[in-house]
This record gives sequence, C-alpha cells and structure tokens, in this order.
Amino acid sequence: MKKWVHNEILIKMVFVLGVVASLWVKASYLHYSIGLSPELIIGRVHILLALSALIIVFLNKLVFQRKAIYSLIVTDIIVSFVFFADTVYGRYYGIPLTIPILYQLGFMDDVAGSTFSLLRAKDLIFVVTIPVLITYAFYFRKTLKEKNTWKRNVLIAILLVASVIGFKWTASDVNRMHHAYERKNIAKDLGVYYFHGYDIVDFAKNKWFTSTSMDEAELQVITDYLLAKPSGPGPVALYDADMNLVIIQVEAMQEFVVDLEIEGEMVTPFLNKLKEDALYFENIYHQVAAGNTSDAEFLLNVGLHPAPVGAVNYLHATNKFITLGELLKAKSYENTGFHGYQASFWNREVVYSNYMFDDFISKEDFELDEIVGWAISDVSFYRQAMDVSIQNSPFYSFLVTLSSHHPYDAFIGYEPFTGEYENTQVGNYLKSMRYVDESIEGLFERLETEGVLEETIVVIYGDHSGLYQDQKAALSGLLGLSDHYVAWESIQKVPLWIVMPEAAKTGTISKTGGQVDILPTILDIMGLEHPLTLGESLLVEGPGYAIKRDGSIFTDDYYYNNNEDRLYDLKSYEPVEITESMKEHLEMIKMDLKVSDLILKKNLFNNEEFMKLVE
Repeated sequence: MKKWVHNEILIKMVFVLGVVASLWVKASYLHYSIGLSPELIIGRVHILLALSALIIVFLNKLVFQRKAIYSLIVTDIIVSFVFFADTVYGRYYGIPLTIPILYQLGFMDDVAGSTFSLLRAKDLIFVVTIPVLITYAFYFRKTLKEKNTWKRNVLIAILLVASVIGFKWTASDVNRMHHAYERKNIAKDLGVYYFHGYDIVDFAKNKWFTSTSMDEAELQVITDYLLAKPSGPGPVALYDADMNLVIIQVEAMQEFVVDLEIEGEMVTPFLNKLKEDALYFENIYHQVAAGNTSDAEFLLNVGLHPAPVGAVNYLHATNKFITLGELLKAKSYENTGFHGYQASFWNREVVYSNYMFDDFISKEDFELDEIVGWAISDVSFYRQAMDVSIQNSPFYSFLVTLSSHHPYDAFIGYEPFTGEYENTQVGNYLKSMRYVDESIEGLFERLETEGVLEETIVVIYGDHSGLYQDQKAALSGLLGLSDHYVAWESIQKVPLWIVMPEAAKTGTISKTGGQVDILPTILDIMGLEHPLTLGESLLVEGPGYAIKRDGSIFTDDYYYNNNEDRLYDLKSYEPVEITESMKEHLEMIKMDLKVSDLILKKNLFNNEEFMKLVE
C-alpha cells in the first residue's frame, strides 16, 4: 500500500514538474531568442520565470481541482502558441506581443514572406513537450485526477502564496522607473509571464476604466509644459501662393544609404544629387514604436509621439486630432492618402479619414500592373498616384511606399553589385534602396514633364530602420562601425529632403531632430499655424534633440540611455557625467512623452479645458 502511495505521489510530481519545466524552458528560450536575456547564464529573470511557472501551475490546480490535468495541458498549449508568436514578432520588433498589437494580427498571413525569414528550426521547442505531456497524462489519467480535499487545497494555497512571495522578494530590487517608457523592459526585468499579465491588466484599465477628464496633477503637467515650451520666431512662410504638397514616406530607408558607395557605385545617385537643390537633414532619428510604419505616418500628420505600447492606429484611431490635412483643408486643398496595400492594413481606412484625407487610394483601387515585393511596384505606385493628384490644385498627396519592405528578397539580382554582401539581406537591402532611388527619380521627371514641379513642395523621408539586430554584424562591417552599442544606436536615423520650387532654400542641416519635427518644419515653410505640435521646426536656429519612445535622447553632442540613466559622447562613445543642469534639461525633454501620452489617453484635443490652455 505504501509503495502504491509513493508511486502515486511520484507520478503526480513528475507531471507537475514536467509542466513547470515546459513553461520555464519555453519562456527562457523566448527571452534568449529575441534578445531579452541574451546571456546563457542563469540569472534573476530565469528564477522569476520559474516562479511564474509555479504560480501558473498552482493556480490551475486550485481553480480547476480534478480537471487540473486538462487545464494544465491546455495552458501549456496556449503558452506555446503565444510564445511562438512572441518569438516571430520579437525577432523583428524586439518586443513580445501585447494586447493592442493583437488587434493587428489580422495581417500576419499577409506578411508571410517576411515572417518566414524569421523562423528557426529551434522554434520546434514550443511544440515538442505537448505530445509528451498529453501521452503521460492519458496513461496516468486516473492517478492524476486528484480528490478535492481541504488538506490538498490548503497545501496548494500555501505553495501558491510562497511562490508569489518568492517572486516579489526576487524582484524587489528591480528599478521600474524605465518601464513607463519602454514596455519591453518589463519583460527583460520581470519575465515574459509578468509582462503579459501586466499588459492584460493595463490594457483593460486604459480601454475601459480611464477617465477622459484631467485631474489636478495632469493639468499641472500640461500647464508646466506649455509655459516651458519656447515660442520661437513666427513661421518662415516662404510662399504666398498655395503650393501643392507631396510627401513621400519611404519604407525602411535609413540615412546611412545616402552617399554610400559599394563596389565603386553609389547606392542612391539621384537622391545624393537632389541634396544640391533641397534642404537635406542628416541627423533625423526615427521615433516609431510598436506601430512602426503607421507610427511614422502619425508623427508626420499629427505631430505627436506614438503610443507607449501598441499602435496609435488601433488604440486611438477615432481621437480628435489637429492634422496637417485639416489645416490644408481650410485652405481648399484636395487631400489624398496613397498606400499600395489593403485599406484595412494598420487600420488606415479609419485613420486616414480622421487625418482629413478626402480620399484614400489603396490596393483595392490601384491597377496592379507591376508587382515588386508585397504588392504594386513603387514605379507604378507613383505613376498612378500622380494621375490622381495632378487633376487637383492645390493638392496634398501623402504617399507611403511599399516595395522596399523587409526582407528585400524581391531585389535579388538587381543592381548594384554588392560584392561580399551579394545574396545577403544587407546586399538585397542596398539593392532595394537603389530601386527606391530610381523610382523617386521617375516621379520627379513626371512632375517636371507635367509642369507641376515648380508649384510643388516635395518632402521625402524614411519611416523606420531597415536592418535589425540580426544583421548588425554584417552592417557594422559594411559601415566600419565600432562595436560599441552607441554606434549602432546612432545610425538609427532616417533621411529627410524638403525640395522647394526654384530651390528657395537649400543646404545640408546637421541639427539633431526626430520625425515629430517634420510637421512643424512643413508648417513653418508653408506659413501654417498649429496650436500644439510636440516637435519644433528644424529651421529654427539653436540646438536640437530627438527623444525615442523608450525615453532615450539624442542631442547634437550626446546620447542619453534612459534604461541605464547614462550619458555618452557621440564622438568618443565614452560615458559623460550628468550634471545637474543636464539632468534638468533631460527631464524637460522627457516631458514631451508624458504630455503626448496624456493627449492620447485623454483625447485632449476634444477637451475644451485643454484647448483653452493651448490657445
């Protein structure tokens, strides 16, 4: 009898420990795979993952009682699916999935080419334990179905409480200050289980339990920010006439490709030459977050920062905004947004209407006469977009390109020859940028032929990084980058050209800025007034800065890493002491994010009290 009891306890222990081990290994692999815990050494976060797995198991046993055998297997299957999705998504974006991002998962099948390139054979780790656990549970199902007794429940409750206390004690010295700026840091510090639990609670709180009225503390934050914000000079207003406006947001174009030469050939010869007849800004850092391309569109059209988690296009699609389209509409512009993919992609069909576009031309409206990459080629895209645009005067056309989308396989065999990088992702990326260059040259030729160029301001900029951490070694070799991580951060810039009729203003500007500064710069040139953008015109003299979504900051001379609370010299990459005056300056810059987040969460442009403050 005793032997049977011992065997029964052993069978149950093996099953429980098997589930715990499965949950722990999958979480640890996810952490390692997407760079949350790149070191293989077992550290604090791995202990927290193990404690999280124990908490999950004990909760299952307490809630589901005799049916816990089934609930634990279902839990393992769900975790496997979620962590696999986290891994694929995280290899591209560097962060696990969140509830807001799940709104976006409808397009995962559409980006299969990009997703497939991110898969690894080792990802089978997410499924190998499932048949083992099912087989074991089926074979010992009678033994594993425990009786519901008070002694059993008390013991499980004690173990659950002990696990929770152990988790809190292990995490007691975690600095949580930087979690507000970058959701990924929650996973890095506390583990992916805690990350998903926090995300679910936070999403529910923000979605259903957030008041749209401002409390006294929030009102003070807004007031202090507005009082501290420099007014600066009035708009440059270079044009009296209503100039057409063409804005081109180029998919995945980074600044380093400009003037880059490989195997004796320039990667972007036309755009290099265009700098002579344009204002060119060489130190513009991208500021996108989880919304990626859609965040860049938001930064340009609205002049606010993206959401701290998820995409603005899903979380705040129907907020009241004061947009570039609205300001131009007041001057009788015909506003049209163009993108060569499905109208529902990134919820654009809803958002573009809110941006005050009169029409949105998407994949459903284009003649798909040439396919390069995901859908319509940039060449055909520009041609058809201009067919629509030049029928109106004045017009604002916002063109979001698509051909140069990750993973760039569509450009295998294209020029230029990339030497040792041929048939690699880096080489294919450079080829995609040559294609971008030639396509834009064709657009300018069309505008000139139609006699529209001398009446049109053309703005060209990149939306986000094109090559990610998995290509860091190859790209660093190509560019001769230092292996210091600040060197990598410092190339996360996008190029910006503003081409004006009769070359009214030209030259290369080295002032540091971000994508949030592009809108006020356009407004400055066109003499338009906006009550509140969180950027500053890049034409205003004086030092500049760019704050990233994680709270890290670039100035003209320094890089501040918010996660480390450390300042680096951008030339030497050496740490620099943060003086009191510098600390105050950095804290003032961080107010941009706080105010932007308040405007988004509270829908403040629809709030009379806020608008009175702004005015």
